[in-house]
Amino acid sequence: MTDTKKQPTLSDAFSELETITAEFERGDVDLEKGIPKFQRGLELARFLKKRLSQLENQIEEVKAQFTDVYEGKEEKRQQTLLAEEELSVKQEEADTADDNRMPF
Repeated sequence: MTDTKKQPTLSDAFSELETITAEFERGDVDLEKGIPKFQRGLELARFLKKRLSQLENQIEEVKAQFTDVYEGKEEKRQQTLLAEEELSVKQEEADTADDNRMPF
């Protein structure tokens, strides 16, 4: 990928890389003539790795802007889990107490 070329979309780059990979896996490419394709595949892999890293950083930045939303949800989830656990323990205690009753 040279700077004069327009950068492909993530989807287009991945699709092209899949096509190149499939050609090599099937053995459809002559090794000598395949060197430019091999190089193109490596360029695409580099582009995808870099672009995915950039997108991951953007996602982390967006999440950081909305920590109150994430923290609130996580806190609520933890409270729900604790409440469910307490209810389960109480139910087990009640079941055990019922089992220990004498029938007379």
